Amino acid sequence: MGQMNASAGALLALAILSTARAHAAPDADGAVSAAPTSCSAEQFVLRAYVIAVRTGDIASGAQDPARIQKAITPLCRQAIDNGRWPGLANELLARAVVDPPTKSTICEIAPPEALSAIVQWETADDSVRASYDVPCAVALLRHRPDDFAKVVWPRFANGGCAFSELPARLGEAVDPAERPALLPTLDFATRTHAQGRDHLYDVLCQDPSTRAQAACKAPAVMEAQWAHQQRIKRAAPGIALRLGLSLLFALAACLLRYFLGKDWPALRMSIAATAITSATVAWLIAAAPTPGTGAPDTLRTLVAMVVAPLAAVAGGAGAWVFIRAARAAALPWCLLHAAVYGLVTAVHAWTRAWDRLC
Repeated sequence: MGQMNASAGALLALAILSTARAHAAPDADGAVSAAPTSCSAEQFVLRAYVIAVRTGDIASGAQDPARIQKAITPLCRQAIDNGRWPGLANELLARAVVDPPTKSTICEIAPPEALSAIVQWETADDSVRASYDVPCAVALLRHRPDDFAKVVWPRFANGGCAFSELPARLGEAVDPAERPALLPTLDFATRTHAQGRDHLYDVLCQDPSTRAQAACKAPAVMEAQWAHQQRIKRAAPGIALRLGLSLLFALAACLLRYFLGKDWPALRMSIAATAITSATVAWLIAAAPTPGTGAPDTLRTLVAMVVAPLAAVAGGAGAWVFIRAARAAALPWCLLHAAVYGLVTAVHAWTRAWDRLC
């Protein structure tokens, strides 16, 4: 009889224990099992998250996975980093399959069991990575520097003079002690004269520990100087071409006047010089973009297409009348218009090539 009572008591205890586990842990076994005692509070937050997801409870806010990350204490963080709570990563990774925004929380927590998945996520397209790119890149920088160098580093240079915003965003996201690891990006941006370099300098070199590094010893502001250099580089060919044409015309007029004497084509060259200069000036004035827009205006272009020929005809007619009355002034007249053409077009070429890097 006593043996039967003992057996019945054992069965009753087992039933009570099973019932208690069912009520205490309605979530997946992997989400709760093996949770260290240092993560007890975090375990309750995870449990509430799992229950809210399964029941569709939106009002309580428990479905927000960011609450899990905010609840993690330094002691629990140490346990997670040591791999003592794999159930946390398993539950969140399973949720990330159907809820991609969860990836951001996983990367902020960065459990070691999820790092391989984070590496794969960082190889996705830009549009896919947009919601989690920064926290996942930070996770790789801290825990998988080799994978960070293989997957994230190549994306920093967008090509041309534009530089990715990601290094600056990473610099703002990491602790000051971690910023020296990003200084090679600043050195690269400085060497390539990349747009966005000055902002990156402000982010990475604001801490005394990084100011002593070689990359931070360069001037803080350099983009304005580089932009002006680019302006000179862009404008120089156009200026040289237009001044060259003016000089060539003036030289031709002088040589013809010298070798042919009174028989040089004074009238025709004067008319040509006046017509071309008048049409050019009229075109530049009529087709000039509206101040503040910087872009050509279709209506202004159409007006210029009408005004420029009219200016050429009027200028040519005026030159014809003037040179026929004062042929001796033909050479100075040609030289004057050559100088005006060269000056106006050179100034226009310079103003169009405004200071910019890209």
